[in-house]
Amino acid sequence: MSVEIEVIVPTPDGAVLARPSGGGYTLPLLRIDADWAPTNAAMPRALAAETGVDSFLLEPLDETAFVLTPVGRVAPLDGYAWVDADKVDHPGLRNWLARPDDDRRPAWFRAGWLETAVTWIDEALAVRDLVRIGPVEQVQHWSMSCVLRVPVPQGFLFFKAVLPHLAHEPQVISRIAAIRPGSAPQVLAHDAAQGWWLAADFGGTAGSLLDPATRTGALVALADLQQATIDIVDELDCPVVTLDDLAARVPALMRRADLWAFPGRAAPVGATLSTEERLRWAEFGLRLQDQCAELADLDLPLTLTHGDFHIDNVARTDDGFVLYDWSFAAVSHPFFDLASWLHQETEESAAQHVKVYLDRWRGHGSPTALRSAWQATRPVAALAELLKFVDLADRVGPDYEFQYLPMAYAWVRRLLTTWGPR
Repeated sequence: MSVEIEVIVPTPDGAVLARPSGGGYTLPLLRIDADWAPTNAAMPRALAAETGVDSFLLEPLDETAFVLTPVGRVAPLDGYAWVDADKVDHPGLRNWLARPDDDRRPAWFRAGWLETAVTWIDEALAVRDLVRIGPVEQVQHWSMSCVLRVPVPQGFLFFKAVLPHLAHEPQVISRIAAIRPGSAPQVLAHDAAQGWWLAADFGGTAGSLLDPATRTGALVALADLQQATIDIVDELDCPVVTLDDLAARVPALMRRADLWAFPGRAAPVGATLSTEERLRWAEFGLRLQDQCAELADLDLPLTLTHGDFHIDNVARTDDGFVLYDWSFAAVSHPFFDLASWLHQETEESAAQHVKVYLDRWRGHGSPTALRSAWQATRPVAALAELLKFVDLADRVGPDYEFQYLPMAYAWVRRLLTTWGPR
């Protein structure tokens, strides 16, 4: 499967990269073998192959339109040219040029940010007698975070920048490393004011490459880590999200009619809620407060939770499992992480994963009680995920909410499927 991507490649002096079309000019069109547009170095590589212009990804405009910043102003390949932007008759370009600034725009979507970040990386390396031996590479670049791969003689290091409300991640993983050595990345440098940090590569085999039975080891590692934090939750320096907190947010969430129409743009097919889904959401949504109370009555302790636990955020090493990408770490109900994990498992493997995880909690209840707690958790965990993506959409504003609203809708659908006999 391939995806088509239109790109705006501007220069500081007002030119853009363009191709002749019908007596005028239009924007470059890239075709990349992927299910969706890759928000990483694959896009600059595709631009270089098509046009001969080196670049780095600056910002997304929608699911299939992006802005890339050229590295220098080299002569492009035949069929492309640098032309004044006003000579390119393209609505996407006009809209981008006319778009007002918004202070919610992430710093890494602004011109000059990458150069500043690379300078910080080089200075952090120098403190450790290390040196960068090549250009940094974009591993992930979207409105939530920017991750860069940094080549050094010993291999690679990884730089990460995040939105301000997620900037507790390096403190959390440093604490995890102290509790369970080897189970989280090693932080090498940290700038709390900027929300930047540099980590060592931990290697290993990605969770997505492991068979379902082997992947259960990640759940064991998670459950053991969670229980190790029960008595130190006050020391974890991350947000606390109680069941009462979630219940209190339900009425305001139900009043957010603006969320369900994918405001401000045409929605991807299937992204918005259908009329039937909206009616079911209106009917069942307020039951969530009772569900939160029911789960609280089952009296499991609050622990550290990952907040985005899935197979792409774990790796198996010779020493066990590394759990990474703790941006959404919080003190909350431990079973929430199991709910997010299971959505990438088949029904058959999911049943085994639930059993493995709940068995690690047998010191906190009978199998029947733990199973009841898990069933009560399912809709509340979906609520927590829904709120996570609604919060992200609100924080980044209308220019980038398209990256999160479809995920919010997906969690509404998952929430609706959790009701029923137990």
